[in-house]
Amino acid sequence: MAKILISSLGTGRLEKNQTSSREYSRTTYRFQDSDKEYKTPFVAVALSDYLQVDRLYLVGTSKSMWEEVYNYFATNSNQEVDYDYWNELCNKVTSFKPGNDKIDEKDLSKVNQAIDGYLKYLRPSASGGSHCYVIDYGLNEKELWANFDVFMRIGEEFKEGDEIYLDITHAFRSIPLFNYLMLDLVGILKFNCNIKLKGLFYGMLDVISDLGYAPIVDLSPLYNITLWSRGAYNFTNFGNGYLLADLINDNDISQKIRNISDIVNINYIDDFKREVDSLNHLLNNSVLSEPVVKYMDPYLQSFINRFKGISTSSQLQFSLAKWYFDNKRYAHGYICLAECIITKILEIYRVRDSKISWGEASRKKIKNLIYSKEFKDIAEYRKVHDEYENIRLIRNKIAHAGFLDRKTFKEDINEACNYLNRVEKYVINNSALNRLPDRFPFNQLNS
Repeated sequence: MAKILISSLGTGRLEKNQTSSREYSRTTYRFQDSDKEYKTPFVAVALSDYLQVDRLYLVGTSKSMWEEVYNYFATNSNQEVDYDYWNELCNKVTSFKPGNDKIDEKDLSKVNQAIDGYLKYLRPSASGGSHCYVIDYGLNEKELWANFDVFMRIGEEFKEGDEIYLDITHAFRSIPLFNYLMLDLVGILKFNCNIKLKGLFYGMLDVISDLGYAPIVDLSPLYNITLWSRGAYNFTNFGNGYLLADLINDNDISQKIRNISDIVNINYIDDFKREVDSLNHLLNNSVLSEPVVKYMDPYLQSFINRFKGISTSSQLQFSLAKWYFDNKRYAHGYICLAECIITKILEIYRVRDSKISWGEASRKKIKNLIYSKEFKDIAEYRKVHDEYENIRLIRNKIAHAGFLDRKTFKEDINEACNYLNRVEKYVINNSALNRLPDRFPFNQLNS
């Protein structure tokens, strides 16, 4: 695990003649939780010391003041400065014009070494591996995509458990945007690597005249808003609340969301309703510390309200099937839809005799009833058999990973809502089913 700081480098402040000074002003920086002051032209220097980072990834254009980075980091850590290299590098970067080929990152190898030497000067155990990355100006789409490739190269360097810190103080305003997109995408593509953005820092040079120093503030809570929105979306639409649970500090609510996510993945229906009701109670009776939760709460409530007021297991299974189909989780949807038919009929029998169990033996009797000739010969029940049989075949095909000779997957997907509507009509709202216990007494059903 390494602490990695990603910072950006410009060309220095503009002079009155609109040319670059090739240096940043020496500035006094201070962190919010410390009275220690850092007097340096580079905010990355203050951050490197404060965070005790292992390596620094510095991003700039061919025109950025790489020569000053080399000189500053080497000089301030008792490293020998190669002035021939400094002059050569200075000539390369100052003579660069837009449209020319970028300077080669290999030309910055001694800058990388100087940065690593400085970090080891601050903390001998720093692992090193600093690197300077050169991007285009981003004047057109081709250059923008080339820059994105560079930032994705940075992301490829991240390893399991790395802690990432971003500095967005200097250089092009597009660089923080690229950093954000890169981290967001890498976080998704490398979700198993547990890579974390630990800080998003900005040196507020604008308030020096008021405070006498530039405070370095951590803006990472703003970045976390995107995680909250993704977490809420994944939970309300797919029942995947693991990210949301990680973000919520309330342990009880966090655990309920994890439980619901686990249950949705394994499709244990009875446990689902209990956990949703429990989550609803907690949300209505808890004061959460995260300010963003008040914006997420309506979406969480919309998920809960979808299953609110459901009083029977068959209604819950039917509602879950609809929710699964709405969110294109067809396998779970077909399983719930098939089971809700059996459950609905079993519920009707249990109204007459509550001693009838919910177990597999009772469900087998209901299945045998549906397939019996006497049942199918009754017009008002025939459709129940037909729908159950078609849905059962699809469910079995899903269970065998599609290796059965039937319709194509597209047909089964396109028919999902039609099956849902027909089950609602012929099963859920079929009052004729209430006469089943009279026509087919439960104790006479084949087991």
